[in-house]
Amino acid sequence: MASLPQKKNNIGYVLGMGSGLGFVLAFPLVLTILLGVMIDKKLETFPIALIISVLIGIGLTIVDLYRIVIPFLEKRSNNNNNKSS
Repeated sequence: MASLPQKKNNIGYVLGMGSGLGFVLAFPLVLTILLGVMIDKKLETFPIALIISVLIGIGLTIVDLYRIVIPFLEKRSNNNNNKSS
């Protein structure tokens, strides 16, 4: 993962991080919802596959956010610890 920028108010970094997190939140949910609707139409089981796909999408979103946010927070914590020493 790329190193943190030196400036605290780097607008490009903040916008990039925000849009990346937005994509990580939206993409798995949208993809699994569309897949659930397609499966429901094919099998004629309307809300069942949709509900299951939404739950899977939420799970994938949580995992993706965890994989992005935890290393960022650890790196930030390490940087703060190094500065205070």
